[in-house]
Amino acid sequence: MIKKVGHYVSFGKYEQDNNTSNGKEKIEWLVLEVKDGKALVISKYALDCKPYNTSSTNVTWETCSLRNWLNNDFINSAFSATEKTMIPSVKVSADKNPDYSTSSGKATQDRLFLLSVKEMNKYLSSNSKRRCKSTDYAVANGAKGNYCSWWLRSPGAYQSYATEVFSTGEIYTKGGGVGAIGAVRPAMWISLA
Repeated sequence: MIKKVGHYVSFGKYEQDNNTSNGKEKIEWLVLEVKDGKALVISKYALDCKPYNTSSTNVTWETCSLRNWLNNDFINSAFSATEKTMIPSVKVSADKNPDYSTSSGKATQDRLFLLSVKEMNKYLSSNSKRRCKSTDYAVANGAKGNYCSWWLRSPGAYQSYATEVFSTGEIYTKGGGVGAIGAVRPAMWISLA
């Protein structure tokens, strides 16, 4: 299934064309790294549009509602029971914001997560590589059409902000208010064994 870094793989299904009568569409994932029998992937498209947190308050990745949504609602909607056995729970580091001293909270154990600013610079090192289009379903839920802005898990300039990637592909380390909606590009490791 997994070929190599830079290739796309299909895994799981999620509503994407905003036509529920034809069922869910296969999710395409970009392979970012392959190591220790696992592959790190991120969705090719922004699959949904959600606030980082349901209320505009001080949060970290550890405590935000988007983390809960990814690891409960999204995982159960997008993957079969068999597919879920291939998505390990991994330690997700509490990477700090390189430009601000806001608390990044504690490391978490997650199956689904968002990438951090540090990971973004490592795996998608140019604006052109970071640009992402929304699915029609994500647009219907509030994402911008064509290229969109999407959430990262790192904190922003304030504890009530989270970092994001602009539609231009630029990383915005100041971030946006956590109660605002932003496009969601899930990431995860897939077991290859």
